[in-house]
Amino acid sequence: MRARIFITVMILAILIGMLIPGQSWSQLPVRIKRSNDLTQSAVSSIKEKQFDRAKDQLTRAIRLNPKNVLANELAALLYYQENNLVAAKKYAKTAHDLDRKSPRALYVLGMLNYQQGEEALAKTQLEQSVKSLKDPEERQRAGKLLEKIRVNMKDRASTIKSKIEPQPKPAEASSDALEYKPYIAAFPFDDANARTEQTKLGQTLTEMLITALIQDDKFSVMERVQLEKILQEQSLGQTGTIDAETAVEVGKLSGLEAVVVGSISQLKTAIEADARLIEVETGKALTAASGRVNSIDDIRDLANKLSKQLSSKVYLFAPEADTVKMKVKDLD
Repeated sequence: MRARIFITVMILAILIGMLIPGQSWSQLPVRIKRSNDLTQSAVSSIKEKQFDRAKDQLTRAIRLNPKNVLANELAALLYYQENNLVAAKKYAKTAHDLDRKSPRALYVLGMLNYQQGEEALAKTQLEQSVKSLKDPEERQRAGKLLEKIRVNMKDRASTIKSKIEPQPKPAEASSDALEYKPYIAAFPFDDANARTEQTKLGQTLTEMLITALIQDDKFSVMERVQLEKILQEQSLGQTGTIDAETAVEVGKLSGLEAVVVGSISQLKTAIEADARLIEVETGKALTAASGRVNSIDDIRDLANKLSKQLSSKVYLFAPEADTVKMKVKDLD
C-alpha cells in the first residue's frame, strides 16, 4: 500500500516537472519567495528614484514568477512613466489578466486608453481603479484624469446637441465666412531632443493634434494615412521629420491651402511644443501656437491647446479676406 502511494507521488512530481519546465516542484516556493523579495527591493529602488535598477529587479522578479501581480503592476507604471507605451500595456495587461480587480493595472490601462482616444473605456477603468488605489499620489492622478475625461465627454455631448439643434445665425455674419473650411494637413512634429525622439512624442502629439483639429471643426483636415501615402510617393516617408519648405511643396502638390509644422521638447519638469500654420501659396507663416504641460499624461491637453490657438485664426482664410486686402490696396 505504501509502495503504491509512493509511486503515485513520484508520478505526480514528474508530471508537475513537465508542466513547469526548468524547475522542480521543490524549487517553486523558493522562486516565488525570491521573486517577492526582488519586488520589495524594486519598491525601495522606486522610492529612491533609482528607476533603471527597479526595472531590472522587476524583470528578474517576473522571470522567476510570471504570476507576480505586483511586479507586473510596478513594471507597467515605470514603463508608462518613460512613455514606453508598448511595454506598459504588456505588463498592465498581464497584471489585469492575473487579477481583474488590480487597481494599478486598471490605472495604467485607463491612462493608455485615454492617450489613444478611447475615453469611454478609460473612464470605466479609472473609475474602478480610483476606488481601490492605496497610493495617494496615484489616486489623485487617476482622479484628476477621470474628472478631465468627464468634462471632455460632457463638452462633446453639448457640442453634438448644439449641432443637432439649429442655432440662428447672426444677421451681420457672412455665411461664406462661417462655412468656409481651409484644407490643411498636420505634418509629423520634430522631436527636438533625444528624450522625445526615444519616446516618439512627436508622433503621438501629431496624431492627437489631427484629432483635435477635426473636433474643433474649423479646418478640413487631411487624414494621416492619406498624407503618409503622399509622402511615400514622393520618397519622403522614411526620411523622418519633414522641414517647413518640403511640407509647403508637398502641400502644393496635394492641393492644400496650409500646412502645420512644429516641434516638441521633453524637459526635466515639463513638455513644450511649438507649431506654425504656413500658407502654401506664399510659404509665409500665418500664425503660431505654443503650449506647455507637466507630464505625458497631459499630451492630449497640449494637442487641444495648439488646435484651439490655430483654429482661432481660421478667419485669415475667409473668402472676404482677399477682397478686404484689395480694397485697402486701392485706397493706398
